[in-house]
Amino acid sequence: MSYSPIAADSDTDDAIQLRALAGPSRPHLPTSSSSLRPEPVSPEQLRRSPSPRHVRPPGYEAESDDDEEIQQLMDDLDSSTADEAARRGKRGTEGQDDEDEARFREDEIDSAVAIVRKVVPESDDPSLPGLTPRVFILGTVLCVFGASVSQIFFFKSNAPSFSSFFIILLSFPLGRLSDRFFPERLVPGPFGKKEHLLVAILAGSGANAAYAGEIIAVQSLYYKTDLGMFGGLLLLLSTQLIGFGLSGLTYKLLVRPTVMVWPSQLVTVALYVTLHGGAKELQQQTRDRMRFFLIAFVAIFVWQFLPAVAFPTLTSIATLCIIDNRSWILRTLGSGYDGFGFFNFSLDWSVIGGTGALYTPFFAQSSYFAGLALNLWVIFPILYFGFNLWDAQSFDSPLAAHLYNSTFGRLDVLEILDPDLSLNEDKYAEVGPLRLTPFFALSYGVSFAVLTSALVTVGLWHWGDIKAALWAKKDARADIHVEMLERSYEPVPPSYYAAIFGVNLVAAMVLLTFYPLQLPIWGLFLAIAIAIVFLVPVGIIAAITNTVLGLNVITEFVAGWIWPGKPLANVTFKCMGYMCMLQSLDLSADQKLGLYMKIPPKHLFISQCYGTALGSVVNFLLIQGVIAAKRPYLDGTLNDPTQQWSGRKPEIFFTASIIFGAISPSKFFDGQYHVLYWGFLAGAVLPLVPWLVYKRTGNKFWRQISVPLVLHGSIGPPQTPMNVLIPGFIVSWLSQYWALRYRPRWFEKYCYVLSSALDAGTSINALTIYVLGLGSFWAWWGNSNVDAEHCAPGS
Repeated sequence: MSYSPIAADSDTDDAIQLRALAGPSRPHLPTSSSSLRPEPVSPEQLRRSPSPRHVRPPGYEAESDDDEEIQQLMDDLDSSTADEAARRGKRGTEGQDDEDEARFREDEIDSAVAIVRKVVPESDDPSLPGLTPRVFILGTVLCVFGASVSQIFFFKSNAPSFSSFFIILLSFPLGRLSDRFFPERLVPGPFGKKEHLLVAILAGSGANAAYAGEIIAVQSLYYKTDLGMFGGLLLLLSTQLIGFGLSGLTYKLLVRPTVMVWPSQLVTVALYVTLHGGAKELQQQTRDRMRFFLIAFVAIFVWQFLPAVAFPTLTSIATLCIIDNRSWILRTLGSGYDGFGFFNFSLDWSVIGGTGALYTPFFAQSSYFAGLALNLWVIFPILYFGFNLWDAQSFDSPLAAHLYNSTFGRLDVLEILDPDLSLNEDKYAEVGPLRLTPFFALSYGVSFAVLTSALVTVGLWHWGDIKAALWAKKDARADIHVEMLERSYEPVPPSYYAAIFGVNLVAAMVLLTFYPLQLPIWGLFLAIAIAIVFLVPVGIIAAITNTVLGLNVITEFVAGWIWPGKPLANVTFKCMGYMCMLQSLDLSADQKLGLYMKIPPKHLFISQCYGTALGSVVNFLLIQGVIAAKRPYLDGTLNDPTQQWSGRKPEIFFTASIIFGAISPSKFFDGQYHVLYWGFLAGAVLPLVPWLVYKRTGNKFWRQISVPLVLHGSIGPPQTPMNVLIPGFIVSWLSQYWALRYRPRWFEKYCYVLSSALDAGTSINALTIYVLGLGSFWAWWGNSNVDAEHCAPGS
């Protein structure tokens, strides 16, 4: 149920590219018997214990709102510290280099501890119930409900996402009601935060539309084949669960280290602390936070009716288009959706909040927005207007993600396929070569660079962290939260990870052996190998910067080269590799949340696996049911008169399988696009620049530059419209820089509470609008029938 708003979402990534193209014994459950409950462990007890030292920022004994400590922290983070630069500029020996790197890692740890300490309570009560029958009952009901709704929404024309905040807020009153109405044998005590979190983990892990479900839908709608119930369940379960087995390999690297903060989880912690309160001496603070949360929640819930229903122009305020939309230059420069987004901004929190502006570290946001601004406000306008790169001005939109024929008309890929969906070389020769908008074409090259830059960046900047985590002694505690968790609860045995990986590996092998997916078994092992190669680099970047880099481009690229003409092999390989890594990171993120909330690791692991498996079964049943009832609308045979049902997402997925499977990259990247392969080399070289400058000067500014995030941001559109840049950066600067530096008390008390309130209110608002059918509103200037952004002439 981890939430990463800048993550490279699989569905939306494909939409960018092809938008308009057609075992072990169970742990004992906690008991309510007071005689069996261990005493709560306090931070003071841990500090007095003879355990190894905890990594702490200076002045830890002071209160968390100590202004002097906060200022010291911000001084450490200041990239322009002249003394540090001078000192580092004089180093000349390998020993001094090691000492400086160790010192900087200590600074990073201290900074991470200080940020976490503002949100996460440094206390634990091991007597609180964990994985109880109530967790299974409430979690199962919410999981089935969430998986059903999400899968139905997948086939809807315009539907909101099913937010984890909705699950958290809904399960809270249900848990309180269960205190009164459930039999006593199911309720070991009052509904507490540990049960609440496990309910949300169980429900949230399955309350989505499984990525592999798109393969089932495409096979049924377009390939006219059927895996059957057993084959379909094998596909869904194996792809959703096999990645969990890899999480055991990365726990010491991605969860235990202090610097692996997983920023989005701090928002979730803040919400739980707000709902359940903290220590008795902090009850007034808890009441203040709850009051603040409710005010912000109600305010954003009401406000979102404006951009979502009555005043859509607020979602993308294109200043240049409003001035004069008759000029194609102003339209191109000003549009946030189809242009470069100059002076464009948004007042819609569903847009602004999607960047994680209130909780993503400022250095990460700065790198991301710098890449976005550099490419869309500087580089590409020059290439577009100055050089007309690759006939850029001949396309109908500078940022379009469509395929075009040689005359710049949009290409229907079905026109170049035979009835068996294989490529017709003669028809392809008539319309080819395929053409892409220069921005879309360059985005492939940059996507290649993102992945290689991630490998090099982690090797350069975080190799010390990796070594420290891998070779740390068993009793070496990273911080107080790790010590509390590991002293009170048993870890997940390696046999659990091995079992879930082994069982699902065998299931996937059976699937590929007996069902027509075109992928050989050795292809499965290659997909897993790619996932393992990128798991730690992508995971470290995600844990520190709140950004997940997807593998869908590289996996479909590799599959296209190895198995040309086999579209099902392509999508199966992509799904296996992409989901193996993504699900592993999802479990790691939830394990970090469990560490913050002191959840028994076994309980969390069981909840995650059970919820994911349950959700997969529900997904399969709903896919079959919806396709059986709405097939003509989904495969395009008929148009739905209500405009509610659409096969757009399966069609995008299908077209991706044709482009990379039937046509293959050898044709797709032919001719003028061959230069895009240099992206792999560029991505490997670019991270060396800030690293070498930092080594020479010692200026911390260069350490703050994340090349993978700069590159990732530069190809944000059209998945990330340009209307997000200005407001996203402003909110990030106000919260993660200005408030943290100059209003530390407010930041500590309210920042993450505000983020959870705004995200939760926006999610509930979207569901309310959808359920009540409030999508239409009378036309006026702020709700134009032509173009709400006012970039189309006549709007």
